[in-house]
Amino acid sequence: MRLLVIGVFLVLTACAFVKDDTIETTLWCDDCREVQVTGVFDGDTVITAGDRVVRLFGVDAPEGDERCAKEATERLRELAGGMIRLEDGPWPTDEFGRRTAYLYTVDGASVDELLIREGLANASTKGGQHKNYLVNLEKEARTTDVGCLWQTRLP
Repeated sequence: MRLLVIGVFLVLTACAFVKDDTIETTLWCDDCREVQVTGVFDGDTVITAGDRVVRLFGVDAPEGDERCAKEATERLRELAGGMIRLEDGPWPTDEFGRRTAYLYTVDGASVDELLIREGLANASTKGGQHKNYLVNLEKEARTTDVGCLWQTRLP
């Protein structure tokens, strides 16, 4: 009996320290079409199977040598992993012929929302079904000095 109690205690203790990797977002799409990610170009562009370039519709992330570009690119790489989900925006391509879509993790969490909420990207103001929510989320991140883009830098 003593060993049983010790065993139950150890199991419960181990469960208390298991990290929950579930990402919670308001925007969610766990039934959107899945596509394989073969690369991340920058903080708002991924490359999918068949070399299809997909530009995140809801965000505008820093690029090249702009402040926070490296952080935004790395975070997108983490969130995308090997698979993403796509939700169509109001138009299928941008002015450069890249596919545009809202991106979601394979579990369904909004990548656009996370990049903005974490202060790694601006909200796009071009339109779309999630524009108002994402713009308000950016205002909140700015106001609270969240993330690389909005943290107040000390001299």
